[in-house]
Amino acid sequence: MALREQLSQLILSDVDGRRYRPGTSCRGRSANETNFCVDTCLSSEVPDSTFQHCKEVCICHTWHREAADILMCTFGVASLCACILVFCADISKRGRRSSRTGTQSSCLRWSNGCNFYNSLYYVAYAVSDSWSPLWDESCGTGIQDLFSNQCHQAGGSPMCFLNCCFFAVPWLEFFGYGSYLWNIMWLLDLARFTLKPLAPEKVLGIPLIVFYHTATWPLAALVAFDINGARLTTNVCREARIVMMPCILRRQNMEGDLPWFHMAGFAVIGIAFAIMVFRYVNAGQLLGTAARRSQEGQHLLLQVRRYLRKQWLHFASLVFCSILILVDTSRECKDDSFSYLTSIGFAGLGLFLSLDRLVAVVRDRGREDAGPLLQESQGLGLQSTELASPRAGLSRLHHSSSRLHHSMSTSIQGAEGYRLLDFSGLLEQLIQYLRDEELQLGQQLQLLGKGLEPKQAAEAQNAILRSSACLDDNPEMQWDWTISAGSDTALTVIAPRSFVYLRRLCGVDGQKLLAELLRTNVSELRSAAKSGCSLLLSSDNTTFVLKTISRSEVKQLRAMLGPYRKHLEHHPNSMLCRVYGCFSFKNSLGYFLHAVLMNCLTGMPAALAEHHLPAVDEVGEPSIFDIKSEFQDGGFRSRFPGGLNCSGSSWPSDFEADLTFLASLGVVDYSVLLAVWQLPDELGRALENVDLPSGMSLQRPQSSGCFQLARMGIIDFLVHWDVRKRTESALKRTCLHPRHTERVTIMDPETYKRRQLAFLMAMFRNTA
Repeated sequence: MALREQLSQLILSDVDGRRYRPGTSCRGRSANETNFCVDTCLSSEVPDSTFQHCKEVCICHTWHREAADILMCTFGVASLCACILVFCADISKRGRRSSRTGTQSSCLRWSNGCNFYNSLYYVAYAVSDSWSPLWDESCGTGIQDLFSNQCHQAGGSPMCFLNCCFFAVPWLEFFGYGSYLWNIMWLLDLARFTLKPLAPEKVLGIPLIVFYHTATWPLAALVAFDINGARLTTNVCREARIVMMPCILRRQNMEGDLPWFHMAGFAVIGIAFAIMVFRYVNAGQLLGTAARRSQEGQHLLLQVRRYLRKQWLHFASLVFCSILILVDTSRECKDDSFSYLTSIGFAGLGLFLSLDRLVAVVRDRGREDAGPLLQESQGLGLQSTELASPRAGLSRLHHSSSRLHHSMSTSIQGAEGYRLLDFSGLLEQLIQYLRDEELQLGQQLQLLGKGLEPKQAAEAQNAILRSSACLDDNPEMQWDWTISAGSDTALTVIAPRSFVYLRRLCGVDGQKLLAELLRTNVSELRSAAKSGCSLLLSSDNTTFVLKTISRSEVKQLRAMLGPYRKHLEHHPNSMLCRVYGCFSFKNSLGYFLHAVLMNCLTGMPAALAEHHLPAVDEVGEPSIFDIKSEFQDGGFRSRFPGGLNCSGSSWPSDFEADLTFLASLGVVDYSVLLAVWQLPDELGRALENVDLPSGMSLQRPQSSGCFQLARMGIIDFLVHWDVRKRTESALKRTCLHPRHTERVTIMDPETYKRRQLAFLMAMFRNTA
């Protein structure tokens, strides 16, 4: 028995006089004895009597310190290098297209930042412990003692503060959980994007990434520091249950906690995985109906499957690390090979979660190298699909529809190809609907033309269309038309009777509109900067704009459709944007995409082309200003500090009538869209003798300068002054502009109208 005690003492005793060898951890047999075991029993000099007491009240165990240091350093350095490479890759490709959405990329960038600091600790700990062993000795009770003599004793490591509980545990928890939560936010956004790829990445006008920040950092801080920051003191920290530190560093003197956040994260992972799998399988089933799908539709379905496959590497890495952390924390902490295996999920978190990012960079580089070839093939595709004349007959349109009526470039990849899928389906069914409508209207006109002059037949048809549109004024007689395309998708045409009349009232050439829809390339879909909605302009930048809207805006348009029609009838020179149609497309998952078809206010009106004006081809792109108030004028005052001298005697009264109409409907948050062209002198002088369309004015040059042509219209007038907007206005007045409430964008309808009218009347002086 005495021999056994001597051997035990020889094993535990260190060569420098310490009672325990480096790598030994101690904890009390009862909770209130842990501080004594760590502060006293592991110190440099322990009297025999004290040491005997240590053996009675403490449980001490010597771990394989060298093995732990090698493992932590290896995976820590690999993770650190991977995080740095991802940082460099993000900087180098800033401004370029990414295979992920902006919000998803931001989530992964913040996760990478957390992984960087998390890996940095493991590297610093392993290097310091290998150079001079770190000891679980007292570091004081506060941060002020971080570099004091209590932490750095003679013969110890000057980096011993890395082993202090209040320094190591809270920050490892903070950055470890920060990384995990940012990946959960990425999964949430991925599930959202999978269901609704064209939904704006905003809520109440606030980017989604702001909400993700609001959720991630407080949750990570709450877990890491406790509610009152108690974990930043040594005594409290030693008794805390922790998660984001591996067993081989906890070494039994700290208890692992069941990671409830990880369990909740697994639920999110499971839901997101189910949504992704359902969409992936659904896309494969739709590919099986190739006979009913256009070539670009099949191409987009393939892109959906490719996009989802690219997410699975990062998804699998996240699941792998989460399982390792969960197993390491929940099992009994032992000095066995399994503890060393599960520890790589902590130090290697940055490595595993960076693999997908680095692979994506390599793929993007390969795609960029193949870019010129893809652009050449794209040009050939566009040339082969473009219609020769925008006024081609319906028979030619019918034959052209079998080709790529909105050519799809093979260079579309990742999230960009995914988000085009539903919009492509919407455009495809919209073209089919308008084609059938033009055929029906043509047949109706032929029947009415028997015995009547062509002009009389057209007037008779307009009267019939107007009478049909009036039926929608009665809520009980409103009618929408749903067109099913098999069992997977459907297009709902909102108020078809009203909009067919409105298109006729606005002088829309149905065949030209259809021709431009066929010619338009859906890959040119872009996002509006402010609202986050998606816009598709016609190829001539004149005929139409197809814009996505929310469900609430569809309801608002439905409610104001009758008054809107009557207002345009009584004010033919109204500056309100002309809405040609409203459509709801149900995708194969059962979710809806809503869009409006309207005229384009940033292009030269087609009416000017009838005058055969000179030097039209020399006109460049216009300067565009989105004006909501004098505080949000889109840069108009900086460009034109003296305002504009506009010709035309009726536009002020027309503009005021439009604003009064919108205020009577309780509409807010609309904008005045202004496009200004710099004209050649020859064209400017020719336009002086032309009656310009409504909303357009010509600014004559003074002593020097050139002619300026301005086109103005009111857009985005589908937001009602409801509870949501009242709340947004109150929050902005309280939080953003408490001292200058006039700077708040959203005001009540009457105030919004007066502010808009006063600003524009001051900046646009009538010279008629």
